[in-house]
Amino acid sequence: MEQTCRNLSTVVLAAAILTWASVASAAGITLSDAIDRALRLAPSVDVAAAASDMSIANVREQRAPLFPTVGARAEYYQAPGYDQVITNRGLSSAGLTLDYTAWDWGRRQARLRAAEYESEASRLGVAVARAQIVFDTSIAYFDLLRARGAQGDLRASLERLTRYVTTIEQLEKSGRVITNDVLRFRTARDSTELTLDAARGNSERATAALGILIGEPNQPDLDIASISRVPPKPSGDLAQSPVMQAANRAIASASSQIEAAKAERLPTFQVVFTTGFLGVDPRPTVLHNFGGSYDGVVSIPVFDGGLISSHIDQAKAKEHSATAQARQAGYLLQRRIADASIRYDEAQRQLDILSRAQPTADDNSRLTWTRFLGGGTVTMLEVLDSYQQAEQLRLQRHDQEFNAREAVAETNLVFGRIQ
Repeated sequence: MEQTCRNLSTVVLAAAILTWASVASAAGITLSDAIDRALRLAPSVDVAAAASDMSIANVREQRAPLFPTVGARAEYYQAPGYDQVITNRGLSSAGLTLDYTAWDWGRRQARLRAAEYESEASRLGVAVARAQIVFDTSIAYFDLLRARGAQGDLRASLERLTRYVTTIEQLEKSGRVITNDVLRFRTARDSTELTLDAARGNSERATAALGILIGEPNQPDLDIASISRVPPKPSGDLAQSPVMQAANRAIASASSQIEAAKAERLPTFQVVFTTGFLGVDPRPTVLHNFGGSYDGVVSIPVFDGGLISSHIDQAKAKEHSATAQARQAGYLLQRRIADASIRYDEAQRQLDILSRAQPTADDNSRLTWTRFLGGGTVTMLEVLDSYQQAEQLRLQRHDQEFNAREAVAETNLVFGRIQ
């Protein structure tokens, strides 16, 4: 009895697992799921994160000169081959040294600010990389929706045309239609079958592209959830775009580098304190000759062959370049936003027209076919033309939905939005 209960429990558990798996599979991969997977797998995000880590380390490097440095040293020196009058027979020393630059006219602070601006730009670079992955994944997802939607409509169209051909072939036997009419519909069916095969290839390529992005390659039956509507057109402030913020940080970093380069011409004041042991032999030196020394150094560059001037000119050129790049980035982003807005509005107008035109075209196609079967004056060419017009409108809807969604995704990319 106990064994039977255990077996029954195992069967129930297995059934529950299979039911859960089937429900999860039926739900399909949503756009948010695909984006989350792509963000976890994308190597470009890791590259940008590594660059950000490098910039953070550079900030610590530039902050270190603001603090004193402490060093320890020990030395024992013997030179028996030389005259003791010169060498004093030997040297024993051990010391602790503190070195600090007390004043440098803000050179270290300027270099630190430049590094901090570069670090902020690197962090924004991570946001840009993530936004690019979101855009690529969204486009692949939308492309797969379009390809599968077109494939489904073409498959249904092929089935209808096959039924039409069967009906017309029966009408040919009764003498109501001529052979040319039958051939015309057969040609239309074959053309639809050829288009369906091309749509199947597009669907397979779109599936492969999305599968690679989300870590599921070689999955021809990748299940994704459909999207019921086109999202509204996004808006935002271009100044908040990560690209523009990074460009402005680059300008600020270059300005700080100019300040640091100009400060190289000014004198610096450095303080050195040393304490330790200095003598001939180690033991008496440690026991009797404890001592210390203090040193203050003021250094002024007198002639450097134009080195400081070149540093200033390089920093100014970098600032000029950063300013030009920021203007260029703003110009390109404004063009992309304007173009995406126009494409979105155009797609929405086309979708509105299709929403009105599709029912009319379907009714016209069905009415024309009914009139033909009823023995009216409608020709076979009119039947086929009305049918093809209705099917073309149906296929155009998938393209216009893709265009609108692509415009939204590109606008979100420019503004650096992740979701």
